[in-house]
Amino acid sequence: MTDSPPWTWPWLLATSLSRAALAALVCLGLWGAVPLAIGWHPTTVSSGSMLPRLQVGDVAVSRPLGAAPPAVGSVLLFDDPDHPGRLRLHRFVRIDDDGMLVTRGDANTGDDSTPVALTAVRGIATLRVPWVALPVVWLRERSWLPLGLTVLGLLGLLAVAARSRSFGFPDDEETEDDPGSQVPPPAVGGDAGLSGPDELATPRPPNPARTGGGPTTGSAPVTRRVRQLGVVGVVALLGCVSAAPADAAFTDRTTTSAVLVAATYFKCANAVTAGVPSLWYRMDETSATATAATDSSTYARTGTYSSAGRTAGTSRACVRDTGRAMTFDGSSGSLSSPALSGAAPNTFTIGIWFRTTTTRGGKIIGFGNASSGLSGVYDRHLYLTDTGIVVFGMFPGTVKTLASPTSYNDGGWHQTMATLSSAGMRLYVDGKLLGSDPSVTTGDSINPAYLRIGSDNLNGWPYPISSYSFAGTLDDAVLYPTALTAAQVAAQYEAGTN
Repeated sequence: MTDSPPWTWPWLLATSLSRAALAALVCLGLWGAVPLAIGWHPTTVSSGSMLPRLQVGDVAVSRPLGAAPPAVGSVLLFDDPDHPGRLRLHRFVRIDDDGMLVTRGDANTGDDSTPVALTAVRGIATLRVPWVALPVVWLRERSWLPLGLTVLGLLGLLAVAARSRSFGFPDDEETEDDPGSQVPPPAVGGDAGLSGPDELATPRPPNPARTGGGPTTGSAPVTRRVRQLGVVGVVALLGCVSAAPADAAFTDRTTTSAVLVAATYFKCANAVTAGVPSLWYRMDETSATATAATDSSTYARTGTYSSAGRTAGTSRACVRDTGRAMTFDGSSGSLSSPALSGAAPNTFTIGIWFRTTTTRGGKIIGFGNASSGLSGVYDRHLYLTDTGIVVFGMFPGTVKTLASPTSYNDGGWHQTMATLSSAGMRLYVDGKLLGSDPSVTTGDSINPAYLRIGSDNLNGWPYPISSYSFAGTLDDAVLYPTALTAAQVAAQYEAGTN
């Protein structure tokens, strides 16, 4: 027996670690896929608002409901009543007067707006499988870099793991563990007992596994086993994540002691479209001279930028969304929608993300009767004061305002939303309700009505305002024909920050 060259031991360590990593992947895949055989339901987690206890890319497995009704406090997988064809994972909190199940995401401040029938429940969340669906999430989000690196890493593991256990030993070296390479010694004896050449011991033919400088005996079976291991792992992972994703993650402690997490949306885009906006300017345009602003709602009402006073292509507010934001100079920069159908609405939600350090105030978003310049009638708007206070103003015959208690001109991203309905006017900043007035249910008559962003008249409105134009960066200006709930507003903010 000859000693192994010292450089074979790093390869031995590398192959061992690679095979261990592949075995771990196979186990994770089987952990999520095997429950399919008994009728359990794996679901890809695509929301991260309850990180770090449940990561985006985890798989949650739900067991069938069975004959017994679910217990209050359990986490249910059910058909989303607000979005046909989707699934939702939320906590069951109570039964309403009509016998329907009331659910709530742990990240939400209020119950879900639509109760759920027992027949819509798919199962009870029971098991969490970490990380295995991350490639699926990356594929859906078109995140090609992490997906490509993962594929390359997996191929590298397979390549290293398939190496022979005696990689690096020269062909002419023999070991005690390879009996096929040993040649028996000739028979030993004197003249007595040696009668001729037929009495000589016949050497064993060489081991074909070592022919041509290949690896030692056992290499081919080991390589086949590693390849089979890789195939089994890929199949298990695909089976584990093949089910439709849930649009909300969840949190609860089940009878298996697995911790499950609840959340709403992973991206701002998902949160915005869930409310069905009537206008949505993402401000992703990268040209500072083009004046067309794409409306990403289903109505495609293309807006118009001012020809100057803005900088395109700055970093956007929502970190997981693609696209950019628009910076306005506080002087001539602005954006306007086309004329809306009919007069300015008395049931609506307006919202926008902003970032600024200005001390001159300015109009952020609101309604006016002119598409450019200064409107003669202007109302239903959000504006910033010189000290950075956010104000929601209405004019039902007299000035009515709601103001934030603190300033937001600190250079960070903030989201502000305002609603008007029969329940009154409400002001939100960063997902929190900061003020309400149930006595205000209508505003001034504005017809034609334009949604003005970044600049418009503020003459006569309270608080010190040195400029009608906003100086800072704006993103995701949105108008809804309904008054969003506090839970929906909070979900939009969380989608951009968690």
